[in-house]
Amino acid sequence: MSPQPSAAQAPATDETDPQVIGNVRQLSYTGLRAGEAYFNRDGTQLIYQSEREDKNPFYQIYTLNLLSGKIDRVSPGQGKTTCSWFHPDGERALFSSTHQDPRLQEKVKEEYEARRNPQKNRYSWSFDEEFKIYEKNLKSGKLKLLTPEHGYNAEGSYSPDGRLIAFASNRNAYAHPETLTAEDQKLFSQDPSYMMDIYIMNADGSNVRQLTDVRGYDGGPFFSPDGRKITWRRFAPNGQSAEIYTMNLDGSEQKALTKIKAMSWAPFFHPSGDYLIFTTNTQGYANFELYIVDAEGKHEPVRVSHIPEFDGLPVFHPNGREIVWTHKTEKGDGQLFRADWDDAKARALLALPPAQAAAIRVGQFSSVNKPLEISPQSVQQTVDYLAQPEFAGRLTGSEQEARIARELSSVFQQIGLSPVGENGGYLASFPFTSQVDLGPQTRAAWSFGEPGKPAWSELETGKDFVPLSFSRTGTAKGGVVFAGYGLVAPATEKLEAFDSYAHTDVKGKWALILRDIPENLPADKRVELLYFSRLQNKVQTAAQKGAVGVLVVSDKIAPLHFEGASTALSLPVIGVSKELADKLLASTGRNLAQWTEVLDTGTTQAAEIKTREKEVLVDANIDLIWTRSTGNNVVGELKVPGAKETVVIGAHLDHLGHGEFGSSLAKDEEKGQIHPGADDNASGVAGVLALAHQLAAETQAGLIHPQRNIIFALWSGEELGLLGSTHWVRNFAASHGGKNAEKIVANINLDMIGRYQGKLQVQGLGSAKEWKGLFEKAALQTPVNLILQDDPYLPSDSMAFYLENIPTVMFFTGAHGEYHTPRDVASLINAQGEADVLNLVRRTLDELGASHGGKPLPITYAKAESSRGQMEGRSFRVYLGTIPDYTQEAVKGVLLSGTTKNSPAEKAGLAGNDVIVELAGLKIENLYDYVYALQTLKANKETQIKVLRKGEAKEFAITPEAKE
Repeated sequence: MSPQPSAAQAPATDETDPQVIGNVRQLSYTGLRAGEAYFNRDGTQLIYQSEREDKNPFYQIYTLNLLSGKIDRVSPGQGKTTCSWFHPDGERALFSSTHQDPRLQEKVKEEYEARRNPQKNRYSWSFDEEFKIYEKNLKSGKLKLLTPEHGYNAEGSYSPDGRLIAFASNRNAYAHPETLTAEDQKLFSQDPSYMMDIYIMNADGSNVRQLTDVRGYDGGPFFSPDGRKITWRRFAPNGQSAEIYTMNLDGSEQKALTKIKAMSWAPFFHPSGDYLIFTTNTQGYANFELYIVDAEGKHEPVRVSHIPEFDGLPVFHPNGREIVWTHKTEKGDGQLFRADWDDAKARALLALPPAQAAAIRVGQFSSVNKPLEISPQSVQQTVDYLAQPEFAGRLTGSEQEARIARELSSVFQQIGLSPVGENGGYLASFPFTSQVDLGPQTRAAWSFGEPGKPAWSELETGKDFVPLSFSRTGTAKGGVVFAGYGLVAPATEKLEAFDSYAHTDVKGKWALILRDIPENLPADKRVELLYFSRLQNKVQTAAQKGAVGVLVVSDKIAPLHFEGASTALSLPVIGVSKELADKLLASTGRNLAQWTEVLDTGTTQAAEIKTREKEVLVDANIDLIWTRSTGNNVVGELKVPGAKETVVIGAHLDHLGHGEFGSSLAKDEEKGQIHPGADDNASGVAGVLALAHQLAAETQAGLIHPQRNIIFALWSGEELGLLGSTHWVRNFAASHGGKNAEKIVANINLDMIGRYQGKLQVQGLGSAKEWKGLFEKAALQTPVNLILQDDPYLPSDSMAFYLENIPTVMFFTGAHGEYHTPRDVASLINAQGEADVLNLVRRTLDELGASHGGKPLPITYAKAESSRGQMEGRSFRVYLGTIPDYTQEAVKGVLLSGTTKNSPAEKAGLAGNDVIVELAGLKIENLYDYVYALQTLKANKETQIKVLRKGEAKEFAITPEAKE
């Protein structure tokens, strides 16, 4: 960072390197000269120097808002200024100025006289010893002097975290002239830059440290994007050449990246940190051009501009896809120009590998050419980052999920959203059950002896048996009945009634069962039995038959595996080895293989395992230790002064990890692989971030004036049952200011919006009277083909809001074969399609936030009918319309979130927060009991349902309807 060295004036041409730079356009026009432009963190503003004041011939510092075009002067308007830089918080800026120079007016007069002289001198920079670095609060206008030391103090830049400032100074030559040799003093008097060195200090001006100490001009320091390195230019002592260098923050490992032996200066890192752009005059003393070099200096620098005469001071936009630099125009004055930048081709020229997924930067959502257009590139960058293997599938409660949440919190802060989380931050945590382990009291033994005189043999945990994670804890003891496949299924058109317990009594005994279904049945019968073969269903069947526990024969005893939250059943469930099964079956006259061969024909034979003299018994104690973990939502708000209502737009950031919790659809050969979750739901996160940046920046620039607050939320725990969004919305008042919290009037949910293939499903429109009309209008104004759907009962975070009587709408580009598999990768994202979808979502937010007759558009909650049975399981033949709360834990029974409109449950009088404890005479202790009971119901036949309502037992008559 520095003023430009001298260069002859020459007209520009339209020629640029077609491989890297394109779409060149002039950015500034006013004043004799303009240059040294640097972006704020999100790329929506530039700070630069320009000569445009009527009564001051010198540069002053200005900001340019790239959204509104508004220009504001930052410097006092007096004296010389140079080298400005935005603080990362966007509220401060630094620059160097001589406005407190006691000889200020004299120098102004001298400059005007020199410019009136028809004999023009070659332009050269003044290393005025009165230059000092100042920080300005851009809101209050207050100036703070950071470098009171005498000498040239300039060329400052903030570190990426805003904690440090690197700058150039020749202060030592003024403070300690006794250290200079006679030759040094002579050269310094001729050229003050001869004694220039690089310094670093805290952002408040304290703790100044000198990093370089060589003769010649060291200047123009910039930090690398990760804040670990500094790049600068080092001139030879005679000032005839300069090279590009890098070093560590403590001044160590000073390394020359170029050895051109020309005037190479103004280095600037690409946002990736992989290479730098700089200016050099290898094409001739006055013809400065732009070059690039890799960050390690391993490759020869490569020329990337081909415009005659001066091109210098290049900087990258934070998105890494554009540059701004200073170029001499036909009038001979330097002005700012902008152009597109092809990172991939630049890398190819330097023999660098393709770009890796980069951390999410706020600047990637904006552009100097089209400042806040939602670009496919920004969408793809975000998805690439979140779906990379390093994040291991973003499992709720994992180290990777916590890291992502912290990084996204930082992005929200940079965008300028107000925190809506805990302790004044953006994180909103929630507890959940994440793991189960064997407790020390787990044991099991079996006996084959005379009745009343058992001879017990202890079983080895992990070899003979292991409890399953959904087992009830505690003891169980009894005889054993072999119940085959343990299936009970009603008759259908294709299947006779199937009952593995038809020929035996399991009451008070252990049920020994096989997994899966009979192997040799016709395909159509296998399909009919498939639904009933789920192991949890089999266990509940055994419980309804009166069993004391279930022994499940396993091909291999695997370690205890957590099946997900809220899954504890009402019976002890133990996996047993095939070897133990053979011992238990010995008295039946058949071993396991022989029994399996018989049962695979479809027979429902069963056998109580005993003889007249002997009896088999199993005695077990199940001790499970449940681990509680913490998931992390990220929540920020665009606050509107005086607004009484709030809109929430969200997407879930979590996914399936390695597919640990049973919802994976991975093929056998894919088991255990990382599930990247690019579409589900890195695509939704990318959308929320892009819209948050767009709306916040435009609001701050005064381009839009929303009438409602907008909360931007990134949920976790969605894949485990809407855990994060449910916890947050139920605690919204407490987490957002107590009883006077602004009312949430609508929720917009983005879930899987990255695979647009010609149809966008807009779901949940039945949740508010106004939705349908709003989107009928939107359909006329977008190239996206809309499929409008009323049903708000959706398996995504929007459900958490709808069940709290908040209107919702969800955007969804459709299911695909990669859903919930390791194949849902970033390369399959249709980034352009998602950008088109987000432009529609933006119009929706504009409608919700705009003034309609002085008030925002009303959104009126409506209770909607559901696609029948969706919330109760697709394979049921009857429909009740209950909506279980799948986040429930430690509830004995089934807690209801609500009922669907006009459903049997609503007509019967059931309501949210009721706890179902009995259905059709069957005791209900958990969701699996409920699933089993639903299977026994018949359409149009009244039955009884019992609930606990605020602790009081109530019974209702309910008539199931046939599912359509």
